Amino acid sequence: MKHQFAFARLALLALLLSVTACTPPPATPTATPAAVVPSDTSAPPDLPPLTVPPTPELTGPAIQRLAVNSAFDVTFIRMVSQEDGWAIGGANKASDHVFLTWDGGLTWRDVTPPEPAPAADAPVAALGFFKDAATAWVVYGPAFAGTIPPFLFVWRTSDGGATWQYGTVDTSIASEAFSPWYLVFSDSQNGWLMVYLGAGMMHNYVALFATHDGGATWTDILDPFTDGGIQSFSKTDFVFVDAQTGWLTRDSNGVDPIPHVFRTTDGGVTWTRLDLPAPPQASNLFADYYCGTYTINRFSPASVIVAVKCEDIATLETQLNFQYATTDGGATWQIVRLPEGYTFNASNDGLFYFDPNYGFALGRNIYQTTDGGQNWTLIKQVAWDGQFSFYNMNLGWAVARSDGAIALVKTTNGGAKWEIINPHVRP
Repeated sequence: MKHQFAFARLALLALLLSVTACTPPPATPTATPAAVVPSDTSAPPDLPPLTVPPTPELTGPAIQRLAVNSAFDVTFIRMVSQEDGWAIGGANKASDHVFLTWDGGLTWRDVTPPEPAPAADAPVAALGFFKDAATAWVVYGPAFAGTIPPFLFVWRTSDGGATWQYGTVDTSIASEAFSPWYLVFSDSQNGWLMVYLGAGMMHNYVALFATHDGGATWTDILDPFTDGGIQSFSKTDFVFVDAQTGWLTRDSNGVDPIPHVFRTTDGGVTWTRLDLPAPPQASNLFADYYCGTYTINRFSPASVIVAVKCEDIATLETQLNFQYATTDGGATWQIVRLPEGYTFNASNDGLFYFDPNYGFALGRNIYQTTDGGQNWTLIKQVAWDGQFSFYNMNLGWAVARSDGAIALVKTTNGGAKWEIINPHVRP
């Protein structure tokens, strides 16, 4: 199956990417992610033993891998080194294939796991967590709400997709929907899958499944019947720092006037709500703006940076955006204003830090900081929305979208200039 960019599409994207660069990035040493995958592999204490569910057999043909030299659309990218990285994508903006690159995104091998091919009227979408060039987990779920499969396969590989094994997740708890929302791991053994179950009456129902054997078995540790305090409102980011400690953000869209985060210290079984204080320079902020929490950057179990997006109650347009940082598990917070011209990107990479000092505010205005957000430098204004993957302060990739067009782009100078990559399948 071949897919090529039409001339008009390339022309549009070339125009979008040609916006004049602003101040070039400062000459700073590159920084690599800190404590992204901690080494703690101990299981959370006081949890019931995992029960091994019946293992269904694979039936029917698997999703067919794309032919060599086929072009395809990347819909999600995660680079794990300067050359190695993973992508999810497919033909015509589909998200049902998994790819691996060893040359910085120029060519990709289709390493899609042997997920049973869906029916034509029941498309599926892939969700992945990519630890390094060898290790990854992928789960497929219904592309549209309302379709509930009898179970889900959670695929795992430790050899770059050459071989895959699977565990299964029981979906019998669902009555309205069962859609994978977040798949995260703190290390090679401990992982969590959050699935969307439906919504109603200011609720956004989820279930949380955990594994402590690398994905071979999964157990339901939290659902609407056991609650955990997180069933209300839309979840906006979800991470685990180690086998016990996790963080969750959400946006109540003004129903709850106080922005907040949740923290767990028992592997996700129970969650504690932590209300955020108003900024000292804007003590009435929560009375005049709807504020929600987004994008969690974690450095240790007690140290995180989260973004807070606030919209004017009267217009629902004017934004005041802040970052909140804690080093004591949320007991106290250091608050700084995000750049004046920054339009918040609600994706999980809208505010991205390598360590507590070096990071980006990512959106149509791309900013860079080298002092933890005390000062920001405008690097570039673009005319597209992006899902970003920066490896260091200079080298990054993005899935760029605008008016239905999509392209994979790359920068080698901190976002000041972006070039289009036309990905295709290698042998």
